[in-house]
Amino acid sequence: MSNIGENIRKLRKKIELTQIEFAKQIGVSQGTLSDIEQGNCNPSIETLMSIHERCRVSIHWLLKGYEEPPTGNSEVFNQSQNDLFNVIRLLPEKAVLEVLEYAKNKVM
Repeated sequence: MSNIGENIRKLRKKIELTQIEFAKQIGVSQGTLSDIEQGNCNPSIETLMSIHERCRVSIHWLLKGYEEPPTGNSEVFNQSQNDLFNVIRLLPEKAVLEVLEYAKNKVM
C-alpha cells in the first residue's frame, strides 16, 4: 500500500527533480522533504496544497497513490485510463497537445 511519502517521491522522480529542487518549489527544506519521503513525518496541508497546485496532481492521489473513480453520472475509468490520465497531468502543455493529437489520430 502506498503512503504519502512514497507517492511524493514517485512524483518528484517522475518530474525529474532533485530533493533540493522540489523542496524549493513546494516551499519546504530539503531535510523536511527527505523526512516526508522516508515516512518519518507527514506533509502539512500547506505542503500538500503546494504540491497539488504546482504539479497538477490530486490530493487524493497524493494520499492514496491512485485516483478515486468519478461518482454520479460520470463515466468510470479503468486502471489503464486512470494511469494515462495521471501521467498526462504531469506533462508540460506542449506534450499534452502532442498526446492529444496522437490519440485523436488513433481513434479516427
